[in-house]
Amino acid sequence: MQILKVALAAYDLQQEATQLDWVIKVTGKMGSEVEFKLSIKPQDASLVGLHPTVVAASVNKPIAREILTIYYDTTDLRLLDAGISLRLRRVSDRWIQSVKAVATARVGLHERMEWESVVPSCHPDFTVILDPILIQLFADSKLRDSLKPIFQTKVERHEWQLNFGGGDRVELALDVGQLLVGKKHEPISEIELELKGGKKGRLFDLALELQKVIPLKLENASKAQNGYAFYRARPLSIFKPSQLKLKRSASASSAFKEIVWDCIDHLQKNQDMVLYGTDLEGLHQMRVALHRLRSAFSLFRKILGDESADVLISELRWLNEALGEARDLDVFVTQTTPTIIKQFKNHAGLLKLEQKALLAKAEAYKGLRSTLLSQRYQVFLLTLAAWLENERWCGTVDNSKEVKVFDMANAMLNKRYKQLRQRGKGVTLMHTEERHVTRISAKKLRYAAEFFATLYSSKKSTAFIRSLSQLQDCLGVLNDMTVTEKLVQKLKGTRPDRKIDEAMYIIAGWNACDVTNSLKYLEELWHVFTCKNKFWS
Repeated sequence: MQILKVALAAYDLQQEATQLDWVIKVTGKMGSEVEFKLSIKPQDASLVGLHPTVVAASVNKPIAREILTIYYDTTDLRLLDAGISLRLRRVSDRWIQSVKAVATARVGLHERMEWESVVPSCHPDFTVILDPILIQLFADSKLRDSLKPIFQTKVERHEWQLNFGGGDRVELALDVGQLLVGKKHEPISEIELELKGGKKGRLFDLALELQKVIPLKLENASKAQNGYAFYRARPLSIFKPSQLKLKRSASASSAFKEIVWDCIDHLQKNQDMVLYGTDLEGLHQMRVALHRLRSAFSLFRKILGDESADVLISELRWLNEALGEARDLDVFVTQTTPTIIKQFKNHAGLLKLEQKALLAKAEAYKGLRSTLLSQRYQVFLLTLAAWLENERWCGTVDNSKEVKVFDMANAMLNKRYKQLRQRGKGVTLMHTEERHVTRISAKKLRYAAEFFATLYSSKKSTAFIRSLSQLQDCLGVLNDMTVTEKLVQKLKGTRPDRKIDEAMYIIAGWNACDVTNSLKYLEELWHVFTCKNKFWS
């Protein structure tokens, strides 16, 4: 730190640097950056400094400054491919060089490693980089010679230093300006909350307080990512649940946090596909993420208490309903009608139903996208993240944090396995409602098995989950047929139409044949599943 103090004294900026609490490390030293990003409408920017929480926690008057940031890379983006970014930032007549690792982001929270140093000019200075890996990377003279400015940001920044007591300190920065890439540009209007000390949960709490007065949107893309997108567009992708790696020695409480964070990641990663893409799997994966979330809350209910999670569970139901209508129509127009229409040679009534379904689907997606961009959805994600990070649950069992996840997993897997075996007896002879209950039991067991799989033998758990998944999928197909019948009735409307009536009989007959075949397959799958050994035994 002494090197930094000498440098600041030379610039006669010691007092200002202390006031601003710069994140400048000893030259070349690695640091950790934890910050929260929220987009804000430019017309709402003036509300930030007037917010009661900001006024009450501020330890200084807001500081305003112009900040120019230049990002360097090669024409073929070698630094980006290496997972790092190199930038030079001018602040108060000083240049600060930053090398940052690619950030992980969830619910607006960005965490990454960074190396920062004061340098004499706007050109990269590789002599101040002391990290061995970075030294090796920048030792390549061809790489150094190929580096050039590829984009820059110019913003007017207003900063507040906030102290909440208990060691929680946050720097709030409001940036309004432009991202410039050659002759192209786009506006920047965002809030950054950087943790200077204390617990990460404070960032979520502060974001929630701001959200009560100012409409904000969670932002998982950094300025650098937005700049790079002009050179290499980020393709929309489908993300499936990741493989959790729980430890037997972990507490049930810590395992719950890890599982729920994974579910949130799964939900958010597929969000852009639903908002801006065309792959229907994005919506399906968002629903899977919600089902896994609800299952996690159910599994860990004993350590969560009776009321602490009720509001969140209610919002999960609301969101699931918003996703459900569009998903049902997706299945109808992509899986149900195409085969039937082809078989019945473009029957007029079937085509009419399909057209009605496509129109209904367009409206359902319009409503869904509005939901995902709504303040209610943003508040739900923030509330869930704040509740989770701050562990705001009150267990009904003494010393709940001392309950080992391994002990809990054995008990819960046994319980859910027993429920499925009981509810699945005579599954092929059940009424639709009874099969639906069996399907839900199968789904709950599957999610529990996937959450806890790494606590046990990989070979045994994989075989068990595969068999259970096949059983659940077959039950899902049968459930889709029931949903189809209700959906067709809704699509028909109140006006008489003989052709549509014919189409409804065709679909009913088609489904009746499919049910017969699916029940035969279900009987086989049930037998295979019940012969599988429990991997947790």
